[in-house]
Amino acid sequence: MSLFDLILVQPIFNILVLIYGLLPGHDFGVSLIIFTVLVRLAMWPLVKRQLRQTRVMREIQPELGKIKQRAKGNRQLEAQLMMELYKEKGVSPFGSIGLLLVQLPIFIALFAVVNLITQNVSNIAKYTYPAVSQLPAVQDAISGQFHATLLGLIDLTKHAVQPGSAGIYWPLMILAIAAAILQFIQSKQLMPQPKDKKRLRDMLKEQASGKKVDQSEVSAAVTGKMIWLFPVLTFMVAIYLAGALVLYLLTQSTVAVIQQWLVLKKDQDELEKISEKTKNRAELAVEAEVVKKPSKKKRRK
Repeated sequence: MSLFDLILVQPIFNILVLIYGLLPGHDFGVSLIIFTVLVRLAMWPLVKRQLRQTRVMREIQPELGKIKQRAKGNRQLEAQLMMELYKEKGVSPFGSIGLLLVQLPIFIALFAVVNLITQNVSNIAKYTYPAVSQLPAVQDAISGQFHATLLGLIDLTKHAVQPGSAGIYWPLMILAIAAAILQFIQSKQLMPQPKDKKRLRDMLKEQASGKKVDQSEVSAAVTGKMIWLFPVLTFMVAIYLAGALVLYLLTQSTVAVIQQWLVLKKDQDELEKISEKTKNRAELAVEAEVVKKPSKKKRRK
């Protein structure tokens, strides 16, 4: 057993098997959903940090565009001004990498776990810790009575597109489509929503005709087009993955959408409160200034 197996694969394997053994009905699909939710909840601090960093990075795109114009091709000056802006806003341009560095090894390990469980049931006895293996349901799984299904209906060992044949397993195909849709929603939530949204085609025409175009608007439009890329890639990959991994992707995106909605909604509410307080203070300041300022008639007297 490799070091990677000892550090990640075997612990994840045992968490899944433990949930399976304790869960009423002993459904592998439901166990995988619970596992995925627990992982996302454990990463909640990282998720919040990433979302707030991403939001600020989206909001300062116009300022970054102005910095590029101000630098006029001077890369050193541009980098200096950008770092000053990042420091002022309290963000790190690489702040979102942390979550990816956590998620990627977990997905790779889970891929190995799913292969171990679904390809050969005897691996359950090999990889399960002694304490976990004592559970009655785990004992049954070791003896060959393992239910690798979701709600007893969808076989999670299959693929949406069956290897070596033109057949389609429609329950998993539907899960793959749902995973792609939720991936789109997840990306869309983080996209800025400009008031005056211009089409990329129109801006390129203006640029070709010699008209000056704001590069930050061009970048935003390009990013808006790229938002379709990840859902398509998710779907293309998901249809060739084992059903258990498709379920993992679907559950992860579902939880991510909920987490993003909660964090971004809270941030928006806080911004609105701050804006309201600032407005009230400004109005009070104006009223105080009017009261303090003597009228022209009193001055003449």
